[in-house]
Amino acid sequence: MDGRGIPGSGRGIAVTVSGLWKGGIPGAVLRVALGGILLWSGGVKLMSLPSFALTVRAYDVLPLWLVHPFAIWLPGAEVVTGALLLLGIWTRSSALTVSGMFVAFAIALGINVARGADMSCGCFGLDGMAATLPEALVRSLLLLSAALALVWRPDTACSVDAVLMGKRADS
Repeated sequence: MDGRGIPGSGRGIAVTVSGLWKGGIPGAVLRVALGGILLWSGGVKLMSLPSFALTVRAYDVLPLWLVHPFAIWLPGAEVVTGALLLLGIWTRSSALTVSGMFVAFAIALGINVARGADMSCGCFGLDGMAATLPEALVRSLLLLSAALALVWRPDTACSVDAVLMGKRADS
């Protein structure tokens, strides 16, 4: 045994996170799930922009003159980055953009948790998820982790990136 294998297995098989990721399937699952969540979230908000603008205002973290432009920009950004992730186009750049969005969400949620605010998070438009702000903060941090994993390892199976680069994720 070369010392890198599974203890007690008698084999020299090294199990690493990088090795598990190499086939591209776990990354593809993360990429598609994250892209789908963003498409859904942004799409629901786009269908109810006035309500979403009220939610943005309720967070009280932006100057008033930025509330409406932000409430229009954010759902569009979620839909575009969600579609890019879903298809595997510019995966690292899309995941990095989404990571920034999740950091901003976490800051806004954290500020309002600290204030003791009792409101809908607005994460999915009128928030059919009915998450409390602390629950939404945890969810944002988990989604940030997924996005950062894709920044770290953007090569995933079944992506347009892989086709355009002329390689498979496991090569």
